Formats: sequence, C-alpha cells, structure tokens
Amino acid sequence: MKFALITFGCRVNQADSTCLDGDLRAVGGRPSHFEDADLVVVNTCSVTASADQSARKMIRRVGRSNPDARIVVTGCYATRAAEEISALPGVEAVVPNARKEQLTDDLRALIRSLPKGTGDGPCGVPLETAAPSRTVHMLCVQTGCDETCTYCIIPSTRGRGRSRSIEEVLERVQSATDAGFKEIVLSGVHLGSYGRDLSPSTSLLELAKALDGQRTDCRFRISSLEPMDCEPALIELVARSGRFTPHFHLPLQHGSDNCLRSMGRPYSKDDYRRVVEAVREALPDSAIGSDVMAGFPTETESDHDESVRYLADSPLTYVHVFPYADRPGTVASRMPKKNATNVVRRRASELRAVAAQLQGRFRRSAIGTVRPALILEGGGLALTDNYLKVQLREPATRNSMVNVRINSAAGGQMMGEIVDSIYNSDVGVEGTPVSIRPANC
Repeated sequence: MKFALITFGCRVNQADSTCLDGDLRAVGGRPSHFEDADLVVVNTCSVTASADQSARKMIRRVGRSNPDARIVVTGCYATRAAEEISALPGVEAVVPNARKEQLTDDLRALIRSLPKGTGDGPCGVPLETAAPSRTVHMLCVQTGCDETCTYCIIPSTRGRGRSRSIEEVLERVQSATDAGFKEIVLSGVHLGSYGRDLSPSTSLLELAKALDGQRTDCRFRISSLEPMDCEPALIELVARSGRFTPHFHLPLQHGSDNCLRSMGRPYSKDDYRRVVEAVREALPDSAIGSDVMAGFPTETESDHDESVRYLADSPLTYVHVFPYADRPGTVASRMPKKNATNVVRRRASELRAVAAQLQGRFRRSAIGTVRPALILEGGGLALTDNYLKVQLREPATRNSMVNVRINSAAGGQMMGEIVDSIYNSDVGVEGTPVSIRPANC
C-alpha cells in the first residue's frame, strides 16, 4: 500500500500526522506522492475559512489527479463539518479528531483492500507529506482546550484539554532521538495547560524540568504558548538550560484591551508586555513570535491604531497576521458589529508591514553572530536555535548540528557559513524508515 499524508494547519496537526505516518508504516504502508498513492489521508485545519477552502481544494485536486485513490479526511474541518466533507468527490471516509488516534484500526478493512506492494517503492515527498525531514520531530504532548476565546472554533473540534503523562512523553522523546531526530518541538492546542488534567496534576514547567534532565542527544523547542502560561520559572529554565532553544511564540491576538476583552482573552496588553520583556531580558538573542488578528468585529480604527503602535515598539521578532473571518458557531460570529471586508484587508496589510519591519530588524541584528544550528533539507539550509533560516555558502551533512556564522540578510534571505560542527548523525536521514511508537499514537 502506498500512502500520502497531506497536512494543513498548526504544529499540533503536524505532530498528529507524524503519528499517522508511523501508524500507516506499521501496517505495511509506504510513503508516496499523492498522485501515485493508493490511500491519501488529508489532515485538515478549520481555524479560518481559508483553511477550510484550502482543504476542499486539495481534496478535489487529489480526486482529479488520482481518481483511483481512496481519500480519507480527518482533523478539525472533518470534525466540524463531516457531512460537507463526505459530499466531496472521492472521499471514502471521514474520521473525526476523537478517532484520529484509532484511524488505522477503524479503517482496517479499507487498508486491507489496498495493494500490498513489494520493495521500498517511490518516496516522492511533497511539502504536504508528513515527516519529510527526519530532523525535526513534532511531539504533541497535549491536545484540546478549555478556554473560551470568542472567535475560536477549536475547543469544539478538539474537545477538553488532555495531556500525555511525563513518563510517556519521555519515552516518545527517547524513541525519536533513537531514530535520529535532533530537534523535538513540544506542541499542544493549549500547551500551557499541560498536566492540569492528569492525576496527580502537573505542569509544563515540571515536564520541561524532566526533559532538561533526560540524557538524550537533541534540543527542545517550545511551540505556541499562551502569554498567561509563560511563567517566570519557565523562562528562567529555558535561559539556563542549554537544552531548550531561545524561542517563544506568544500569541497576542490584539494590542487593544477593548478587543482583548471582546475576544475573551484572559490578560491585558500590559500583562503581555511584561511577559515579552521578561523573555527579552533573560534571553537577549531569542526569537519571540506572536499572532495578531485584524478586523475583529468590535475593533474600531482607534483599536487598530493601538495594535499597530504596540507592535512597532515591541521586542517581537516575527508576527503572523490573521484577517478576522467568522467561524460558524462561535460567539464572535454572532456579534452585531462587523468590519467591512476592505477595512479588514487594509488593517491586515498595515499590520503585516509592521511585522516585516520587526523581522527585518531581528535579521539584521543577527549579522556577525554565531549560532548553533541544525542542517535541514539537502544540506544547504540551517535552522538556528533562535529560529532563523540561513542559506549556507557550502552544503553540510544533513541532520547535523553545527555552529553557523550569519554573514548577511540582504533581500530577506539570510546567508552564512559553518564555523564548526557540534555533532553529526546519519541515523534517521531521509530514506531511512523511521517509526515513532506507531501503536496508540
């Protein structure tokens, strides 16, 4: 059986697809391009209307280019609108998030009906296919969310917060590093709530301490973390550990307290400011990213201007800007005040202009510095600990850890050279079968 995994959305979905990849390999599957696959699994996102549209477009594309493929759709869009997905041509099955972990069990009959095949088969890996790199491993330690942000549909598609035990996380980390992964990204729908649902309860800080003490040959990167969950002790641990990358992604969503209240966000702009400044003080060279929304229903021009001003003066290094769009079933979708589409687009464009300035400033500040980095792709690209992608003058061994001197940042592309290697590994490079605990993933 040849399979393809197409993934949309956040790092949690990417982590889920890594598990699905292992599950499908464990039942005899071989990764392939979707145009040549017997089974195509589309792991959808539904955080925005454009995410839904992209998923529909891809499903139709798969059906046109490979009419014999059996298409299975899972993820948040599949959970929210199963009937809508089922009506698309070529869709064989729709698997909600609650059954994603049991997908191969639920589809046992379908999988058995597919060609078994022999040999290693083709391994054309499109951008959408899960686990293409064999260098960075997305590890989902928590899923679900108990928050009540008025614009967000995800709690209804992911359910209540649920965490893996620290012991299970450590086992999965060991499996990943045994397979050769050099960086592990800790992800979750509400990562900062990690451990609250466990008995006895624990916390993300306690998990980080356990990972810090584990004798494994890898570095850890913390994925998106709500600002109210970024406690001083966690910042201190990242600053002194050496095992965690100096990188925090802290969604702001808006620079106006009026909008933050309407959004149901449990912090103020000043609360956020204090957290970000604490990160910058403890980790002067760190990457600090954020998410900001443009055109929320109650947003006035004054609110928007306040958001622009805060971003321009902030120590953030990159910002993802999202134009507001109604998500059916959310509180915000029923709010009477709505900004016109052209207003939302203009405000998003203005925010993106500020985001570009912040990113350019950070890149320029890195020129002349030497950073530890992981070699990606074909060996010509390095990912630094503080989240900069650097094109190398000369390719290096893929999946190796090196020190990179950053020489320039012209035209938005960073260029650099290797100063020395930290350690190398040929385990887990592309072409080597890797299965990260596929059972019950």
